[in-house]
Amino acid sequence: MICRPARILRLVFIALLGLAGLFGSHPAQAAAAPLRLPSLLKPKPVPVIAPVAEPISADPAGPARGTMILVHAGGWAGHDAHAQRLLMDRPGNLLLARGWRVVSIDYEEGAAGLQDVLNAAGNELARKSTGGPVCIYGESSGAHLALVAAQRLRAIDCVIGLGTPTDFPLYEAEATASLDERLKLVLSQIKRFFGSTLDTLAQWNPLSLAPAIHSDVLLVHEADDEVVSGEHDARFRAARPTTQTVALESGAEKFVHGTVSDAGRAEYEASIGAFADRAVAAHRAERSGARTGCSGTARSLDEVGLAGLVSRLRCLARKDAAARAAHSRTWRRSDVKLRGEVNAARIWHSLRATRSGRRALAAAAKRRAKVTVRAGDRSRVVLRATR
Repeated sequence: MICRPARILRLVFIALLGLAGLFGSHPAQAAAAPLRLPSLLKPKPVPVIAPVAEPISADPAGPARGTMILVHAGGWAGHDAHAQRLLMDRPGNLLLARGWRVVSIDYEEGAAGLQDVLNAAGNELARKSTGGPVCIYGESSGAHLALVAAQRLRAIDCVIGLGTPTDFPLYEAEATASLDERLKLVLSQIKRFFGSTLDTLAQWNPLSLAPAIHSDVLLVHEADDEVVSGEHDARFRAARPTTQTVALESGAEKFVHGTVSDAGRAEYEASIGAFADRAVAAHRAERSGARTGCSGTARSLDEVGLAGLVSRLRCLARKDAAARAAHSRTWRRSDVKLRGEVNAARIWHSLRATRSGRRALAAAAKRRAKVTVRAGDRSRVVLRATR
């Protein structure tokens, strides 16, 4: 049957009146108000994810001694400009006061965030604005990305990690045994972004990458950290003995995953400050060693072995005028204590600062010194006269 236009219009009008009655509790108000369709029929807004924020940088008043790139926490979710700004205050202001240029970055979520960290480091290396070391400070997931970046880019001089997950298989065991939902959430992020098998995790697991990381590393954690246990720092240090570790006393102040006391806060600042100063000194030693023309003097003991280290040290000693002028006939022994990576340039730079050290170098140049190294948090290098 074909309906006439007038009949169709009448049916539509009756339907609209019915809708008005269903969705308005007061007829008079409903008649005065415009007709509204049910909210269920409205299109749902599409969630808007803020883009990765531009880097924030600050320079010290005088010449910069080095550059520290800051990478915020956040369970690898990235996209957190607020967390990025907070790092400019802590530890940014501390490093600025010590003469460092600081660059705080935001990053993409998951594995893609690593490229943002590498890009930031590459940009700072290309700028050559300081002539000093280029290092990375990260917290939690940001610290994890910092360690992976150091393995991918050798030019990164040092890494500071606060609350760093260094061992993914250990984290899975801890999260499985825990009733804390935060650990289970972090574990789900690890599996989502980096995989769930040992093979897929290996290229993202700092403990697996430890032998290939040649940057100086400082790992810091709160004593009451319930999200990333201190065992992560201990395991990484066992795999890489030159790693420096600090446990912060817990207290009333909230920190990354736990709390710190006033003493813990002071130790945090002192540890980072001293580590940054050592990074500057180490970088200068390695640049001085490179200028002598001796090759590979910044290569670590793990890379070149003891024989390679001694060979490079002898080359430096032969090129050192002060060492050549020293008399080594009555010299018997010299000790050097290093924090961080052990290489010929750092040993040479430390020895040449003292009379006994210069005599040791003179003996080394003449192959009359035996070198032994005991590597650790405070590595000890001993030179003894062979005859």
